[in-house]
Amino acid sequence: MNDTEQALNVIEAWQRGETARDAVITHLTALERDQGGVVTGVIATLTPHAPPHDQPQGTGEPRGGTLLWREELMNSRARTWTGPDAAGLLVGPTVLLLTDGRQGVVIGERDTRALSASVSASVMLLCQTIVMAQHALDERDVNDLRKQRVESTSTSMSEIEIIR
Repeated sequence: MNDTEQALNVIEAWQRGETARDAVITHLTALERDQGGVVTGVIATLTPHAPPHDQPQGTGEPRGGTLLWREELMNSRARTWTGPDAAGLLVGPTVLLLTDGRQGVVIGERDTRALSASVSASVMLLCQTIVMAQHALDERDVNDLRKQRVESTSTSMSEIEIIR
């Protein structure tokens, strides 16, 4: 069984209620940065069988609403894969969004819906922006800690008395 099939099995197990959502998140986030092909494979496998996300449900109402999606996106975490098979993952409070910038899927506890190309591109850009911002904050924190260490070392070193 290849990596794409394993990822699909974990997703399907979650949707059947056989495993926790965290198992899907853990499986996907454990992929190396250059394993975007696994994610694009999952998207390519799920998309042809998934109805469009904006298709109304049985009640005639469109899926979710602006407020629901705003909450989902504002409370999401992101992961990206780079290279020729670039892909992105948004982990929201209730759904997972996978995209390669051209096509994407919304994976819920009970169903999978396909994203339009324009929404997929926007979600990919959002994933990349969140990840870049986090890296910038991490780098700033590392630089601040490095600076503190140098300053504290300088201060400590100056307090050592010379042996005469």
